[in-house]
Parts: sequence; structure tokens; C-alpha cells
Amino acid sequence: MNQAPSSAKTSVVTGGSDGIGKAIALALAVRGDEVFIIGRDPDKGRRAVEQLRSASRHDRVHSIQADLSLMRDTERIACEITGRIPRLHRLVLCAGIVRGRRVLTVEGIESNFATNYLSRFVLTERLLGVLQKAGTDGAAARMLLIGGAAMNGRIYYDDVNLTKNFGILTMVPQFCQANDLFVIEQARRLDAAGLSRTVTINTLKVGVVRTGIRGEFPTWMKLLVPLVFDPLLGQTPERIAASALPLLTNPVYEGVSGDLFTYIKRFRPAKPGARTLYPKEGARLWASSQRLSREALGTD
Repeated sequence: MNQAPSSAKTSVVTGGSDGIGKAIALALAVRGDEVFIIGRDPDKGRRAVEQLRSASRHDRVHSIQADLSLMRDTERIACEITGRIPRLHRLVLCAGIVRGRRVLTVEGIESNFATNYLSRFVLTERLLGVLQKAGTDGAAARMLLIGGAAMNGRIYYDDVNLTKNFGILTMVPQFCQANDLFVIEQARRLDAAGLSRTVTINTLKVGVVRTGIRGEFPTWMKLLVPLVFDPLLGQTPERIAASALPLLTNPVYEGVSGDLFTYIKRFRPAKPGARTLYPKEGARLWASSQRLSREALGTD
């Protein structure tokens, strides 16, 4: 195994033991980054570490086990990361599920929303300090969210658990909209705090990708997606990782923050609707997210 170059960066990738997250983690490790992958299954995490170390020819790949549907677990790993990593150069938030049935976590939050959005809010908030320490003017620390392709959806603030109308067509647009609003609002707040030149955040919204996320699809999607959507739009995790890597490393995107990009057949910028760009909407999501996370953590 080779030694770390003096210019080596440190990256954290949630969902890094499988699918898109694993492909991104591999690409970063091959560049020479020290990479911490976060995943729910410890055995899968160990196997991923072995594969990534072998492919990258260095041993600076590590696995941290966590269930990111739980804010207490998210808080725990945030403390572990800040204890082990004094400076974090890249944070990739990729862990996600599409569970076709409504399941509440033990903290009382609908599991899709908890995993695909709220844990990202909590983890970003807790890791912002080590990102600030890594970022410099001209070499900002970069955050990238990997999310679903739906845009301009509705967030049911009075019922984010969707007790009355749970379904794919309400659940997916809700967490996608929350992620988009969060990226724009976080960028807005970084700018207001004078940090926009040292920490940036963007999102890559992807369509049909052949990953293990399909395991909890509703039955109709398990049948329809491989037969209809894969032949037309299906992408590999490696193709998505190749599109994500420039957003994390290329100088072309230095200073770009609060932007949405998509990969559906091709990579391109995405323009959110006016409501998504409205500052009051971002502030509303922020306040709701703080309340939900406090309640989940038992600190309210």
C-alpha cells in the first residue's frame, strides 16, 4: 500500500458501501483521498473497504456503521467523524431508500424522509466546523447531495410523516423538494456568514439507476422499472459517479454553490421553480428541520 501524498484530501461518503455511494467513494479513493464510508450493514461495509483498498492501492479507506434513519445514530457518527478528522474536504450525502410502505422509525419519523433528508440536515450541521477548517479561498470544501430527479414537489409541513396520504407520488417528491430547498438555503446561509468562498454545497439529481435501492420498491415498481425504464433511461452507478466527481474536484466548479444538476441520459444544470428559490420557503424548511431533529434527539 502506498503512502498518502501531501496533497491528499479527506472525504466522507454516506451510503458508501453500495451503489452510487460506493462508486463515488472508489473514484475518490483512486484519486488518493482518505475515504470514510458510512453504511447500515457492517459486513457490507467491511467488504467495500477491502475492495476499495485493493482498487485504490492504499489503506486509507475506512467504514463507519450507522443507521441514518435515526438521528441519534447520525449524531453519534458526526461526533466520531469530528473526533477522527480535523479537516474534511468533501462530504457526499448519498445514502437513500425508496421504501414502498409507510414505516415510522423508533424516533417517530417516516423512514424515507428521515433517511433521504433529515439525516442529511443533521449531519451537515454537525460537520460544518470540520468543513470550514479544510476549506480555503480558492479551494473550498465541497458538499454534494445525491438525490432523486423529482423537482418542485410539495412538503407536507403539518404531516411530514404522510399519515393521511402516503404513496410514491407524495413521498418521493416531498424528500426531493426538501433536499433541493436545503441545498439552496444552506448556500444562502453560508454566503450570509461569509463562508461561501470556503464551503460550497450542490446537488446532483439522478433518474433511473441500477442499484440495490430497488429492494424495497413497491411491487409495481419492481416490475415496471426493469421492463420499461431501464431500457430507456437506466444508468449504472459508475456513470453517475463519473458525473458527480467533477462537482467534487474540478476547478471549473470552484465557488459554485446552491446549484442543482441532473443526470438523466446526460449531465446538465437544473433550474428550480420560483417557489423553491423563495427565501421564506428555505427558512420554513430550516425551522421545521430543526424542530424535527430536536424532537428525534430528545432535546426539545
